[in-house]
Amino acid sequence: MAATGALAAPAIARADSFPNGPIRIVVPFGPGSATDQSARAVGDGLTRYLGATVVVDNKPGANGAIAADLAAKSKPDGQTIFVCSNTAAASNVALMKSLPYDPLKDFDPVTIIGKAPVFLMINPRIEAQTATEFVALCKRQPGKINFGSGSSSTRISGELLKAKAGIDIVHVPYKSTPLALQDTMSGHVQMCFTDPVTGLPQVKAGTVRCLGVGHRTRYKLTPEIPTLIEQGITDFELMTWTGVLFPKGVPQPVFARLRDAIVKTISNPDYVERQAAGGSEIAPCAPEEMRQVQVAEIELYRNMMKIAGIEPE
Repeated sequence: MAATGALAAPAIARADSFPNGPIRIVVPFGPGSATDQSARAVGDGLTRYLGATVVVDNKPGANGAIAADLAAKSKPDGQTIFVCSNTAAASNVALMKSLPYDPLKDFDPVTIIGKAPVFLMINPRIEAQTATEFVALCKRQPGKINFGSGSSSTRISGELLKAKAGIDIVHVPYKSTPLALQDTMSGHVQMCFTDPVTGLPQVKAGTVRCLGVGHRTRYKLTPEIPTLIEQGITDFELMTWTGVLFPKGVPQPVFARLRDAIVKTISNPDYVERQAAGGSEIAPCAPEEMRQVQVAEIELYRNMMKIAGIEPE
């Protein structure tokens, strides 16, 4: 018993002294993205509840695989956190032939932060006021309309639109959704899909036009925006989400302290209200529930890719 106590003491001491340096939050997309905004909110909460110094480390590229690989190979001591979208946490497994990391084996799930459907955005100079009109325009100009994407969700959204509407549009990849949106605003590409946090402020500013939402029914936070389904694009439903992963093996006492601070942060009424104003629902969950979502989404994306007729890259 004495020996057991002696072995346990260092682990307890490490938990009691945590954090013992800056906490790094690795983010797979650039500044200004919905994921980046969530990461910075989490960082503020860790500072508030743990007194930690937090550094946000943006590592965009390869659909989040660069950042995920970096986070997966970090020391599992709680000093490195991965705040990511469903792209790196799940759908990359279906979209990419090989990954330098495994989102299920290399990470422990912590919680989902928020979720929202995708929104179809076009350059406001395009002569289409509805998704129906946009589809008709694309059919008149096969291969002439480009769509940008900055994540797996926005990529597969465009591919599903092509398949379900029977149109020929050309994919242009970007390192993040804000970059794809910027080029949609400028006219370098004509359309893109975005999450609401990234896209809706630009809709209000008049720099892009929103033609519809990828939800089964009208989304409760944007009831004025028609669904793509009600405009004739059959069964078009796709959600995006943001979550937190830890490198596999963070000691349980440290894991618990971090998770408690994160859940407190995202459950704060002011934060919930701000996110709702941007179109995102806050959705904290148990680690086991997040893992179930990851596994289900991998299968979902595999099925969607079959529907869209695209192969892993």
